[in-house]
This record gives sequence, C-alpha cells and structure tokens, in this order.
Amino acid sequence: MKPDLQSPSALGQGVVLATPRMVLRAVVERDILQLHRKVFSVPDVMIWAFGGEVLSFAETERFIHARFNFDAAPTGLCVLADRASDEVIGLAGLTPCHALADDDLEFGFVFSRDAWGRGLATEIGRAQIALGFEQLGRTRMLALVSTQNAASIRALEKSPYAMRFGGDTAGPQSAAGLRRGRRGLATPARP
Repeated sequence: MKPDLQSPSALGQGVVLATPRMVLRAVVERDILQLHRKVFSVPDVMIWAFGGEVLSFAETERFIHARFNFDAAPTGLCVLADRASDEVIGLAGLTPCHALADDDLEFGFVFSRDAWGRGLATEIGRAQIALGFEQLGRTRMLALVSTQNAASIRALEKSPYAMRFGGDTAGPQSAAGLRRGRRGLATPARP
C-alpha cells in the first residue's frame, strides 16, 4: 500500500497525504468535537497518548488550536479521516523532535477505539515515514511508543525501514506531554 505523495493540492483541499483507506488532512473547526468524543475523552485511547489523561472539551479545544495543523503543511498534527466517508478516525502527523538532533521529525498516530485492529496504524505509519524520507528529505525519524502498547510496537516493526528500539527512556517531555516509552528510530534501509 503505497501512500499518495502527490502535492497536497493534487489530493484535495487540506490533504497532507492519502493512503488507500485514509486521508491525513488539516483540522477544521467541525473536527474538534469529533476528536474530543472519539479520542481525547476516551480513557482506553488516551492511556497511550499525551500523558495518559483524558481531556475536557475545553482542554481538547485549547490543545488542538495550539498544536494542530490548520493549513495542510507537511508537518504538524492533523486529522485522520476515512477516505471514503471523511469520518474522523483519529490523528497523526510529523512533528519536530529535538531528542537526538535539531532536524529530526517524530511520527505518530492515535486512533479512535472503533478504528483499532484494522491495520490502519501500519498504513499511516508507513505513509508518514515515506513522506518524511522521500518528500522532506529526512535521514532519520523517531517514534515514541509505550512499552505496554503491543499493537503500536507491532505496527512500527512492520515498517519497510530499519527500526532500532532503545530501552525505556524518559523521552522528551514536549508540549504534547509524551509519557515514558520506547523510542523507535527509523532510518532508510540499506541494500
């Protein structure tokens, strides 16, 4: 499943990238309530993201306005939507990460509970890595995942790129409030 790495304008207004089943697109105001209901207010989802705590609607709104991409830039957190229906199914994005170097990007994804178990994490993870390496010219990308999140670890291990996992680290305590986890480092595979 190769991602569509055309220019965002060729994909549609606000779309950063597309996979066979999803689009990663800029957030619009009407997405905030859906993201809150499906992600930010759900304990089973939030245990794996942004410090592990659910957010009130006001906190969700502030978080999204401060950290999400409203302009379809290639970096920043964006809405993940079903490609056929445009239903919000989660969030993903490439964000600046200064854990190892000033120009690294962290890739990540958070899905609503109803989107789990369908291979979507592997699909968007591969697409984000391809975007970072092929279009943005990065030589290394990072991912953080909880050591207890076996599903996300499996999704990262399916990457066509070399993955190296470090031990438990405190990780960057970034504005996103990432919790203690395992760091995955993706580098282009060598022949």
